[in-house]
Amino acid sequence: MAAVVRGMFALEPAQHRAESCQPGGRGDASGGETQPVESGEIPRCLLVGPKGSGKTALLFQYGLSLVRQGRRVTFISHETLHTMPLHVAGATKPDPLSLKQLQILYLNTQEALLKFLSSIHTQAPLPTQAPLPTAILVDDLDYYVSTAQTAESAPVVARLCAYLVDAAYFISNKLSEDKTSVAGRILCPVVATVAPPGDRTALQWYERFLTSVWEVKGVAGQPTMYQLSDASSAERAPLVVTYEIGGTLRVLDVQDLNEPMEGDD
Repeated sequence: MAAVVRGMFALEPAQHRAESCQPGGRGDASGGETQPVESGEIPRCLLVGPKGSGKTALLFQYGLSLVRQGRRVTFISHETLHTMPLHVAGATKPDPLSLKQLQILYLNTQEALLKFLSSIHTQAPLPTQAPLPTAILVDDLDYYVSTAQTAESAPVVARLCAYLVDAAYFISNKLSEDKTSVAGRILCPVVATVAPPGDRTALQWYERFLTSVWEVKGVAGQPTMYQLSDASSAERAPLVVTYEIGGTLRVLDVQDLNEPMEGDD
C-alpha cells in the first residue's frame, strides 16, 4: 500500500496508476469479460497516529489525489470540517470542480455510519441517483468504536471494518460489471485513520480487516516533526516519510529502500 502513502504526500511515483492493475486502479479488461473481484483484492489501509499529527490532512490529500485520477471519493467524518484540512506542501490545491467529486459526509454516530454503508447495496448507478463512490475514506474510525454502548471494543471494531470492506467489495464488483462504466475492473479502496489504541491487541483487530497498517510517530525532541512507516504484521513496505507540521504539512525526507542508492549498478 505504499501507493496510498505516496498519494497522501503527493509524491511523484504515485501519479500513475489510475489505469493499471495496482491497488485501487482499473484492471485490464482484455479477453472481453471482466473477472469478478475477490474480497482479498480490495485495497485496505489503516493510518494510526496521535492527535495533531496530520492524519486528517493526509487522508484528505489522498482523497484529492484519487479525484485527480477521475474517481468519486466519499470522505466520512464525525465532526464538521469548518476549514480545509492542512495543505500538503507541493500538492496541487483543489479547485471547485475537484471538490465536487469529493463527497464529505458528516456521520456522528455508529448507527449512521452503518446505515450509510448498508445503503450502498441498494444504490444503482441510475441518472436519478447519486453515483456510487469509488473510494471510501473514514477519518477517526475509532470514534465510532468509542461511542458504542458496550465495554467490549473488539466486536465493534470487527463489525465496522467488516461493513466497510463489504461495501467496497460490492462497489468494486458492481462497477466492474456495469457496462456503462469504464471497461475493466475497478477496485474501491478503503482507508481509515485511528488514534493509537491502548494495546497491541486492539490494533490487531483493526489489522484483521484493514490489512495495511501505517503508523505516525513523533520525532524525539522535535514537537512539530513526525515520521510515518509501515507497521503491518505481514511483509512491510520499505517506505519511511518524515514530515513537519507548520503552516503546511511539509515533507522533509523520504526513504524508499526499493529505490537504488547512488552508485549502485
